[in-house]
Amino acid sequence: MSKREAFLDAACKQNVEDFLHFIRLHDKTEPLDVEEVVHEMPREQRQSLWGKLASLLQDVLQELPPEHWDEGMEVESAVDPVSFTVLASVSVKVLEDGDTYCSLLQIAHRLHGWYVLVSLPVSEAPLQLRIHTLCEAWWKNNLKEKEKFGRTAFLISLKKSFMLKKPGAEIQRLWSLHNVLLSLDYTSEDNKQIIDLLLQCFHRPLFLKNDDGKRFLVFLFSWNVNFISTIHGTIKNQLEAITTHVMEIYFRAWNKASEDFQRQIENICIQDFMQNAVFLHRTSPVHAKVRQVIVNYFHKRKDVHEVDKMLCNLYKPFLWKALSVPNYEVRANATLLFSEAFPVHDPDQSSRTTDEAIQKQLETAMVRIIKEIQRHFELKKEKNLISIKI
Repeated sequence: MSKREAFLDAACKQNVEDFLHFIRLHDKTEPLDVEEVVHEMPREQRQSLWGKLASLLQDVLQELPPEHWDEGMEVESAVDPVSFTVLASVSVKVLEDGDTYCSLLQIAHRLHGWYVLVSLPVSEAPLQLRIHTLCEAWWKNNLKEKEKFGRTAFLISLKKSFMLKKPGAEIQRLWSLHNVLLSLDYTSEDNKQIIDLLLQCFHRPLFLKNDDGKRFLVFLFSWNVNFISTIHGTIKNQLEAITTHVMEIYFRAWNKASEDFQRQIENICIQDFMQNAVFLHRTSPVHAKVRQVIVNYFHKRKDVHEVDKMLCNLYKPFLWKALSVPNYEVRANATLLFSEAFPVHDPDQSSRTTDEAIQKQLETAMVRIIKEIQRHFELKKEKNLISIKI
């Protein structure tokens, strides 16, 4: 009897010990390549195997429901559910065009239900890992109902990335699943937990320093236009601890965004930083951080056509007015920001129009600088007079 025939015969309740023996050899020093065995099976044999496994799994669940596993009941080796997840994951890898995999889908549903519907005890960590792998493979192989399994794989990776001391590999795995988000409804209450966890990623230094973590955070700005303002609010709440990595995330998100998302990032995020750089008190603990985002990451890239145009469009509504408002501190902030952004112009305009705009800005700048110097000496004089009187 060939290996595949023996394997197929073993996939039933009467021969369950033989079946488990095959699976154990898959990971032991006397290896059996189960993937190769299943792959070599004719289509009819594979489908027969999946049908037998679905029936066997149903028997296992009836004998030992997983909701009782945390009541001190141990899973007997003869019905070890890890074996089913191993074979299901292998079967997903060897699926071919034209395969009917309804029975395999039933198996996947039951295994998925174990993770989602039942709180598995810590002792079942290997089973959880196998189910995670199965859900991930189901999504990546673009099989029926992939959204359901992809969501679970994504959520598991997201949670694990917070729990592990060295989450680099899990963050990489999460990034490989990032397109799962595009299949989720941002407005659904069912996805509120995922949204809350995604926002926590912006508080995690390991996400900000890891290359795949950065790619993931940049991608989040392109999930849903309404999510952008939520992300920005989350980052602003921790602005005192802002790093250069956060500035990089904003710039890369803006640079990679499509038109609608780019406009939202400009209006909600970048212009908000600009306005805060002008209107916040200099004693504010976040004023210097706001300026870092604008000056260190956007002003320094003014030689890029798109950046220059964006800065001009966003400064236009408020910067010129701020240069002449009665409040001295606002004027001083605006003057400093203007001098660092100079020249502020639209690169799409003609050379003549650009020259005229720059000349006008030069004149404005000179007037503002002279006035601020005069104001400085007036304040100094007033202080001296007060000290003499005292």
